Amino acid sequence: MIVCKLDDIIWQHKTTAKEIALKTGIGRNTLSRWRNNKTTAYDAATLDLLCKYFNCKISDLLEFTPD
Repeated sequence: MIVCKLDDIIWQHKTTAKEIALKTGIGRNTLSRWRNNKTTAYDAATLDLLCKYFNCKISDLLEFTPD
């Protein structure tokens, strides 16, 4: 199972989904689905924007955990 750690990163960086959406153009609904692990697909363009915004690696955003 792939687990998205976006919510943790948002808290660590003391930012908000609203601010991320404004600065990256990523929709707030998309961010909400990612934060709540409700998405079934991770778009490469969105990953790129988030990695640039947080200056992080994909592995900081997503983690594989066995079922």
